[in-house]
Amino acid sequence: MKTKDQKNIRAFIAVRIPLELAATLHKKARHRAGDVLQHKLRWMVPQQQHITLRFLGECDEQSLEQFSSYIEDSLANVHGFDCMTGCFEFLPDAHRPRALALNIHSGQQLNTLSRICEEGALMHGMRREMRNFRPHVTLARFKQHHHVTHSHFFNMPSYRMTVNEVVLMKSETTAEGTQYSVMKVFPLLPLAKSA
Repeated sequence: MKTKDQKNIRAFIAVRIPLELAATLHKKARHRAGDVLQHKLRWMVPQQQHITLRFLGECDEQSLEQFSSYIEDSLANVHGFDCMTGCFEFLPDAHRPRALALNIHSGQQLNTLSRICEEGALMHGMRREMRNFRPHVTLARFKQHHHVTHSHFFNMPSYRMTVNEVVLMKSETTAEGTQYSVMKVFPLLPLAKSA
């Protein structure tokens, strides 16, 4: 039972983008935005880039510990895998964009991780996620509504990254904006070798 002194933690579970790749994506996206759009966006710093598998919302410590144990057990036999960056995407759409994102392609592996996280969340009393999972990394958020077209952003080359861990993250709002910090790391088994 939660006491008055206990604070809820705003949490989510994710895959971090390797820093070198995140820096490249950040630089290329800013370049593609050009002078006009670049200043209409609030850019995610490379250290904060990630693929959200499941937003958990406000959770108490006990629920997070139980959820973490479930995720640790569920990922014990899951191998790491490669995925590729894809096209730019405006979320929710180009007519009322709130975010500039980059699709991530992995076959079904990221979807499998998301499904494991969803099952764990439901088992531990969290609400069902009503939106379909769309693997992406958010690169920037629009400061205000601004109609855009895909011609504003030429697609960049695809980049490969290896997913070898999943992380439980804490989200905190500070004077400098939203800050993410790692609460727990769930390592995956070594990348499966092709036959």
